[in-house]
Amino acid sequence: MHAAVTEKLIYGKRIRTNNQNTDKILSLWEEFLRLNIKGDIYAVYHNYSSDFTGDYDLHIGSEEKFIDESSVMILAGNYHVVEVDNTDPQGVFHAWVDIWKSDIRRAYKTDFEYYSKDGSIKIFLSI
Repeated sequence: MHAAVTEKLIYGKRIRTNNQNTDKILSLWEEFLRLNIKGDIYAVYHNYSSDFTGDYDLHIGSEEKFIDESSVMILAGNYHVVEVDNTDPQGVFHAWVDIWKSDIRRAYKTDFEYYSKDGSIKIFLSI
């Protein structure tokens, strides 16, 4: 499935990491969740050094300016959308593993996970 996305400014917390550094990613999520932000949440992956094997910036936040620590722009454009099984506690991880194994032609510009307040989760990949 593809979707056109409009530009969004996301405010939140940022780290530079890679997919091998899961402890750092989990720590960022724990720090963010302690803020108890309500509403839609975005986890934005950008500034890739190469592909999914290299370093990237990860921002976790929302469109509401709850902290002025860091912000990132989700670029407008067409995205490949992957629906996540939100009944599986490891659903996001399993979706990413499927993406990494897939032949989706990714642009590695701005990718993001969208956690809707209705409980649904989608991953948007820049193409």
